[in-house]
Amino acid sequence: MSSSGRLPIVIFGCGGHGRVVADTLKVARAPLAGFLDDRPPASVIGEVPLLGDRGCLEEPEFLKSYEILIAIGETRLRRQLALLVLDHGGRLARAIHPSAVIASDVFIGEGTVIMAGVVINTGSRIGRFVIVNTGATVDHDNAIEDGVHISPGCHLAGNVVCRADAFIGTGASIIPRTEIGMRAVIGAGAAVISDVPSDVLAVGCPAVVKKLLGAS
Repeated sequence: MSSSGRLPIVIFGCGGHGRVVADTLKVARAPLAGFLDDRPPASVIGEVPLLGDRGCLEEPEFLKSYEILIAIGETRLRRQLALLVLDHGGRLARAIHPSAVIASDVFIGEGTVIMAGVVINTGSRIGRFVIVNTGATVDHDNAIEDGVHISPGCHLAGNVVCRADAFIGTGASIIPRTEIGMRAVIGAGAAVISDVPSDVLAVGCPAVVKKLLGAS
């Protein structure tokens, strides 16, 4: 669905993630108008047209006509482009797959994508331009801040906090009442049983910090 249901949606990014987002919108019967991409792939996108490049995100007339979804997996670039749209008066759409099971009191911020098979339970709050990817589960009373990417098959137990721009790798599990710091990266398949600080890579079962990452 779009955030307003009134304007057609344009997706920035026509790579693999963008095509999955497009399929999510189609299944949800949302009004998909086309793609934007600076370097579109040579392969044919299909029936969805390519409308332009990044420059469109700064054009007021273009932004008046469409809602925008930033379909970029890389966290910092997704945030940068989403804020660019908002700074120029644009609106960010949401994409929520009809197969997702989401409690009625869950808040979902603008620009966020909820993929097929996701479960989000009561009391949770999902921020702006978040990705909750295929088959992930977010249990009760989670706080998922802006820009977080929860990869396919992740499982977050109750009362987990993911600070802004954290990345949770494919198949990772996080026990209750655990906090993941800003821009932290959790490796694929990790079992997180204690808090993870900001700007680190944590991997393994149980997850341990392996290195510091450069903060910006």
